[in-house]
Amino acid sequence: MTRSPLIGITLRVLYEKGLPADLARNRAYFDALEGAGGTPLGISASLSEARLRELFDLCDGLCLPGGPDVEPTLYGEETRADCAVEVDSDLDRAEMLLAKWALEVDKPVLAICRGAQVLNVALGGTLWQDVGTQGATEHNHSQDGSRRELTHNIDVTPDSRLHTIAGAKLVEVNSMHHQALRDLGRDLVVTARAHDGLVEAVEHPGRRFVVGLQCHPEELYLERDWARRLFADFVAAARA
Repeated sequence: MTRSPLIGITLRVLYEKGLPADLARNRAYFDALEGAGGTPLGISASLSEARLRELFDLCDGLCLPGGPDVEPTLYGEETRADCAVEVDSDLDRAEMLLAKWALEVDKPVLAICRGAQVLNVALGGTLWQDVGTQGATEHNHSQDGSRRELTHNIDVTPDSRLHTIAGAKLVEVNSMHHQALRDLGRDLVVTARAHDGLVEAVEHPGRRFVVGLQCHPEELYLERDWARRLFADFVAAARA
């Protein structure tokens, strides 16, 4: 029997006072990947580089999910005290390695929110440490309420992979971030922007499948056709 594609996805180490450390990731990612025909494989960010590589080599694709902020020193900046930057050094280390390995061997990558930022930094790009504080936008991109709520449109570039997947130029999305892509990483192209000009999606045309989105399609998977098609296209690329 042909097995389904294995999709690596990082697990964060979470600490709760008085309790042992947990490994965690939102279930929505696992549900969306399995629903699209993939088998999610959790990869703990606490593992050594050698063990990370062993699990990476088993995978047919890599999902870089949302999470805390990327350490600014990784893109050549000092952390600004006025930008409320919260980082996880283990996660930064693990995901930078995984992203670079995936790009080196052309393994399909779906990068979501923080994941898109990791992808950009791994390719030499930079980030806005806080889009409001640094004047990148006056729009609040960190919504309150349900993660499935649609808060704004993104303008998708024609002839992009995302446009083919979404089947539309304007796509309604959710928004849960205070950082965003600033200077673009090597070989990435912008494939969607918000109405205020912030980068909402990027792709690497030279790879089989490398798509980064600032929104959270895993939360929209059950209700939005374009989100289901995105995960299905990603898993199909991993299967190929």
